[in-house]
Amino acid sequence: MTATAAPGPAASRWWDVGAAATLVVAVVLTATSQVGVRPLAVAACVTLVPFWLLAARPVVRRPEDRVDARSVAVVAAAALVAGLAVAGAPQLAVLQAFLMPLLWTVLPSPRSAVPANVVLVVAVALGFVVSLGPSVDTLVTAVTSEGLSLGFSLALGFWITAIARTGAERGRLLDELRAAQDELAAHHRDAGTVAERERLAREIHDTVAQSLTGLVMLAQQARTALVAGDKATGLARVELVETSARDALTDARTLVAATASSGLDADGVADALRRVGDRFARESGVAVTVDVDPGTTLPRDHQVVVVRVVQEALANVRKHSGSGTAHVALGPARPGEGAGGAGGSVLTVRDEGVGFDTARPRTGFGLDGLAERLRLAGGRSEVVSGPDGTTVTAHLPGEVAS
Repeated sequence: MTATAAPGPAASRWWDVGAAATLVVAVVLTATSQVGVRPLAVAACVTLVPFWLLAARPVVRRPEDRVDARSVAVVAAAALVAGLAVAGAPQLAVLQAFLMPLLWTVLPSPRSAVPANVVLVVAVALGFVVSLGPSVDTLVTAVTSEGLSLGFSLALGFWITAIARTGAERGRLLDELRAAQDELAAHHRDAGTVAERERLAREIHDTVAQSLTGLVMLAQQARTALVAGDKATGLARVELVETSARDALTDARTLVAATASSGLDADGVADALRRVGDRFARESGVAVTVDVDPGTTLPRDHQVVVVRVVQEALANVRKHSGSGTAHVALGPARPGEGAGGAGGSVLTVRDEGVGFDTARPRTGFGLDGLAERLRLAGGRSEVVSGPDGTTVTAHLPGEVAS
């Protein structure tokens, strides 16, 4: 973990300003100093320029996370410059205000920055001894001054390091959050694509596929009648083929327009169900009765679901039951009978066919698609079948005004 973050261009400019200000202060203090060895102070001031430009500045601008020879060279040069400066003029101990933060910046961790600061304060303390002379007072001054300087440097360095670590951790967490958001958005897109494909599959199965099945049956009936010489029946079936083909074309065009034609119009769900029943009776020969509770009203989306469920259930009557009749009923649910037990409507489609075993796995798409369509509308389906026929019951939520 780095002691501080690698500075950007703006931060490097501030370091340049700090170095220039430090040089100015050092020159002024050297010129006004009355204690120490002035040639050493002058040498230190002259050395500050190449020290910063050639040694320290390149390392400050480099985002390294390890101690290398260049970092060690900066520490040694800083200690040498500080020691010479204080030996030449004790007032130049203020150079520590620039050099200590510099060491925290060029070194990658507190483990390396702390010893570097200790080396620096030892060099400054030796400078005090050289400039003031070896004495007890000098030692007390050096220990006190440099002890406080070291303590302040360590406190400030650890604080800045903690801030840098927190910032780096927050940056990492932010990057992970953005990556998770991108991944979640991709999953949502994929889920939306899958859902749209499933919706289109249900619509195609409930409209185009069923219409084509009816057309095939009508064409077979027309051919059989024409082969038998029954021209009138054959022509009637051909007319039904034409009518059914036009209806199928309308369904396909509406499906392409993403509105999924359901036969609904201003007359409401009752007339739509009767039209579905009449069309199915013409195509299949199965007698269909439709019983809708007077005044029953449903939301538009639920009306579409009801019509699709009836279409699928009647298709199963034609393909599997062998029944000559089918009965469709729609009305309000009795208390506790609707989806979720909170009112709604109940649709039933019943036949008197051979029935089937509802526990056996199904290979077809119809009943599963029917159940999925109801689930998406907040409803549920039930299928009861036996030797006396099959009943498909659809429960839809919501209040039904009747």
